[in-house]
Amino acid sequence: MSLWVYRLALGLALPWLLVDALRRYFRAPQTHRLLWAQFGRIPDNLPTGSVWLHAVSLGEVRAAAPLIRALQSRWPSVPLVVSTMTETGAQAARELGVRHFYAPFDYAFAQRAVIRRLRPKLIVVMETELWPNWAQVAEAHGVPMAVVNARLSDRSFRRYRRWGGALLKQTLNRIGLICTQSQDDQVRFRALAPAAMHERIIDCGNIKFDVAQPEVNLWSAGARTVWLAASTHDGEESVVLDAHQQILEQHPDALLVLAPRHPERAQTVQSLISSRGLVMQRSSMGLTVDTKTQVLLVDQTGLLMQFFAAIEVIFMGGSLVMTGGHNPIEPAVFGRAVLSGPNVHNFRAVYRLLRERDAVRMVKDEADVVAALEAALEAVWAQPEAWRQAGVRAHAVVQANRGSTARVVDALDRIYRGVERV
Repeated sequence: MSLWVYRLALGLALPWLLVDALRRYFRAPQTHRLLWAQFGRIPDNLPTGSVWLHAVSLGEVRAAAPLIRALQSRWPSVPLVVSTMTETGAQAARELGVRHFYAPFDYAFAQRAVIRRLRPKLIVVMETELWPNWAQVAEAHGVPMAVVNARLSDRSFRRYRRWGGALLKQTLNRIGLICTQSQDDQVRFRALAPAAMHERIIDCGNIKFDVAQPEVNLWSAGARTVWLAASTHDGEESVVLDAHQQILEQHPDALLVLAPRHPERAQTVQSLISSRGLVMQRSSMGLTVDTKTQVLLVDQTGLLMQFFAAIEVIFMGGSLVMTGGHNPIEPAVFGRAVLSGPNVHNFRAVYRLLRERDAVRMVKDEADVVAALEAALEAVWAQPEAWRQAGVRAHAVVQANRGSTARVVDALDRIYRGVERV
């Protein structure tokens, strides 16, 4: 693909993106609304001369928390601003106490507007947001760009290799530093990038291992049999609920805490629960559940850590569909092993480490995934001490792989000091 073909595609997408920007405007909290924010408008109170960190959504903002603290410690006099694409990510950024704005769509005019207004000293992109116009505009304005905690799944690698072409090489060549999550990711990025850039692609490890165990409010459902289905997606809730119905036949007191990845889907998930005749309560109605409640539907953000701390048996969503899984490090910080479906390419290296330590249980039976999930849950409940020890091993994996944030900040510091010398 060439740059002009990419820009033509963006032009054709403009009507849909205008509608999407309006939708995002009305869904944002009234106190944080800004019309056409995705086309280069940013709040007036953002500081100039900042480090601009981009984290597309909730998961990336959570992962960026230790990096944000480390950057503020390394450069205390330099303001830091965070951009996201989603409202859940925006809320997480605000909870971290950092200035936030919504990132623009990748139109050159929108990227220029933001860069001219912010005049950033450095752009830091979490994971794999490779936007050609953004990289070109940043280079034209002399702003170095780095991609940190970068990863490439097998599928993304094949897609980039097939369709990226010259445009991908040009984009990568404009990036001053890529810190990958693993050696496998480093090899993949080097295979896509021009040879002259290979020395700027380094393996720093996964900064998600550096997440601190947060302080959370205590939660308990008493002596009931409880399990958590975390960060589920469309197509997974039906499997989870069918498995829970079967579990109730053996454990009439069982409680499922069901937390969709996107809380705005709560009404849809509630309909699935109601269609099965299950007694449900939404978390926004309170977290205290009585013995009649069979499903606690989490329709708010910011509660998952509380449930990770309280519930021993956890299924991580996004893994029975092709989403690619969600972060098992967050429950592991609390000493929790997880159950997971087979599709975990977003966290391939992390799950490999967990499997090596027997600190995860995979649910793989595609012929009858409901029965497979129920059987996995029953096996865990049958040997509770063995499952607790798996959680101890999961926590040990996290402890053994800390330190990536310091390596990333040291690498970013070299770029930043290069700017300061100019």
